[in-house]
Amino acid sequence: MIVDSESELNTLFTYIKGRKTLLVPILADPLLHAAVNKVTCIYVYTEDAIERIVPIQHTEQLRGFTEHLQQFMDLTDIFVYDKKQWLQIGGNNAVWDVKTLWWYTYNEAYDETHYYTPAHQFYWRRHTALPNINALIPIMQHLAMCQKIRKYAWPMCVNSKLTQSYLQFNSTYPETFAAIENAGLHVNDTFKMPALIKDNRVYSQYNYYTMTGRPSNAYRGFNFAAMNKEDGTRTAFCSRFENGALVEMDFDSYHVRLIARLIGYDLPTSSIHDYLGRFYFGVPELTEEQRAESKQITFRLLYGGIDSEFLSIPFFEKVNAFVYDLWAKWKAKGRIDTPILKRPITKDMVKNMTANKLFNYYLQAVETEVSVQKIQQVQSLLTTHETVIILYTYDSILFDVPVTEAKALLPQIKEMLEQGNFPTKVKCGNIYNKLNTISL
Repeated sequence: MIVDSESELNTLFTYIKGRKTLLVPILADPLLHAAVNKVTCIYVYTEDAIERIVPIQHTEQLRGFTEHLQQFMDLTDIFVYDKKQWLQIGGNNAVWDVKTLWWYTYNEAYDETHYYTPAHQFYWRRHTALPNINALIPIMQHLAMCQKIRKYAWPMCVNSKLTQSYLQFNSTYPETFAAIENAGLHVNDTFKMPALIKDNRVYSQYNYYTMTGRPSNAYRGFNFAAMNKEDGTRTAFCSRFENGALVEMDFDSYHVRLIARLIGYDLPTSSIHDYLGRFYFGVPELTEEQRAESKQITFRLLYGGIDSEFLSIPFFEKVNAFVYDLWAKWKAKGRIDTPILKRPITKDMVKNMTANKLFNYYLQAVETEVSVQKIQQVQSLLTTHETVIILYTYDSILFDVPVTEAKALLPQIKEMLEQGNFPTKVKCGNIYNKLNTISL
């Protein structure tokens, strides 16, 4: 059950080949982000009900297997407990994620809190300042925890269908968000939660197991998705590069343009609020006050429902038709599928649905699926550069850029993000709360 020798380990690797297998890595420190953590043990369960636990770096080990860790990371076509975490500790992308499969199968986020044993809770509560505490918790307690995980996960792994939608999601989302998290965000000494800092960086944690797929982003009490612009929180974030800068690219009127794409409506590349404001006010040029009011009107109509007096505007006429066509499909089938991944959003996932609420949920799903595609393309471009994506928040992407790459690279990134008529606004600065608009 506990692997103690190299011959046993070699037999295990041979045994796994061709068998359906579940792996659960156990990280050394529950208070450290996976991007900067170590593996203390790995639990292995195969389809013939054989289980083993392999100590990597643990105080009880007769023989540690640190030098063989990469062999586990190179395994393919296996189920892993948390693929985003798996990628962050050096695993490859050709595995199936249990947490994503749970979400697809049961239409709910995966809850792992009930797996921890009383021993885990005791050690974590009693020794909060002790690093790598999981390397001290008895291996048999880790085994008991993993057996609970396997009890719930394994029947699903065996019986659930790996749909094309699941496979596409599984191959993109964990990898995309693991890369953003791994980059970390460089901070100065004004960061308000020093316990989160590791080597001058803090690490975000995206949870995309939400009804719409739009990720939240919080780690150990710090909400990266909702940083206050006024209380000084953003002053702590700066570039990791000497003479580097933070560069934020915001999609202009992102939701309006996404809607236009959904309904097949051609919008100008210029200001959407000027374009729609001409319909609202019946004038060729808007004042600043009218422009601000136009923005408010547009968002009220899109998120709160379209008043009949605005249905004479061609854009809103088509939006209204799309909303009620979507609603008709929901009522007839009890579900809708997202436009790119074809992931189902079902009646089991939400109560008291209305036509407008459904449209808003659908729009959030579209937003995320389009954004992930664009981020993937940019990440592919950045593989040969030092520039990294450090934060994604709905309609904006934050980069950390060395000065040596800025002139040549930023226009390429901007052009890539803007494909499909999605103009961006670019801001740049040394500190996150002091970004100034620039032209590329």
